[in-house]
Amino acid sequence: MKHDNKKSAVSSNSTHPITGPLQLLQGPGLNGLYQTAALLSWEYDEPSKKATYVLSKDYTLHIQNYPSKKPDISPLKPEHYKLLDILICKLAENNESRQVELPFGEYLHLAGYAATATNKDDIRPKLRNSVALLGALSADWTEENGRYVHKNVKFFDLIVFRNSRVYACFSDRMALYLRGGCSTMALPRQLLAISGKSPHSYVLGRRCLVHNAANKERLWQPIRVGSLLSVCPRLPRPKPGEKWSPSILDRKVITPFRSAMNALANSGILSWKFREPAYWSDYEEFSNSIVDFLVTQVSNPIFPPLPVESDDEFPYESAGQWLTEYVEEDNQKS
Repeated sequence: MKHDNKKSAVSSNSTHPITGPLQLLQGPGLNGLYQTAALLSWEYDEPSKKATYVLSKDYTLHIQNYPSKKPDISPLKPEHYKLLDILICKLAENNESRQVELPFGEYLHLAGYAATATNKDDIRPKLRNSVALLGALSADWTEENGRYVHKNVKFFDLIVFRNSRVYACFSDRMALYLRGGCSTMALPRQLLAISGKSPHSYVLGRRCLVHNAANKERLWQPIRVGSLLSVCPRLPRPKPGEKWSPSILDRKVITPFRSAMNALANSGILSWKFREPAYWSDYEEFSNSIVDFLVTQVSNPIFPPLPVESDDEFPYESAGQWLTEYVEEDNQKS
């Protein structure tokens, strides 16, 4: 299948680094992807190599041709979500194409990593893994009580990491959805660069920002703790019929939850507090409690300048040229 070079070419917006405030396109088709903590059901089809996760009554996630040691648990982690959000911010800047390009140096820059040799060696394989997982995603979801139905929507037609760059081509349906059916939300750079010491801070911060964007008339935002826990699959929860003592609940859930929320406060992203006295006898009581938070008017911090050159020589003028040749070469092999 031949691609028209004019349509395939990436606009200049997508090849230049993001220097201004980050604007994230977000809506139910994207935000439902985060509700991975309490799967309603899951199944794995061996012939098609597809894992299916029912995340809620309105959202089903499919992951195809991606190896997972624990197929009963969603493999999505904060680093996968960060990369997806950065690529969507790139798409928001580019109205002329579905294709975006993210140099490795810019990824390090946005994620708050110093561009040291040690960091590069550590992060490069993780980025390759994130690219492989994002390329395996598709989803079904409904909006407004079933009024709008989206079935088998792939996130990307193609996404690869080569020559120290991520090249991504959003699927036509996903790009159309994001640009036509989603609102724009500011994504603080402090959140992307938040310390990796708490694996829950990024998803909790993003959940708070989405809630804040939907309720702009309020200053302090109330949100149920259970809504926040729903985006933290690596915070355990009791099995059906299991009863935890307050000390176990505190050690397994409350303490890491506090640490993650405090990391957001220490980064200047939001202020927060529990509405009720800070003691809970069981998981359900804690899940039903309320957190009040206030999003800070986050300014853009000054990061070190981007590296002038990438790690490897890039022999193409644009990601559009590279993607076109990649697809044509792939089609000739098939």
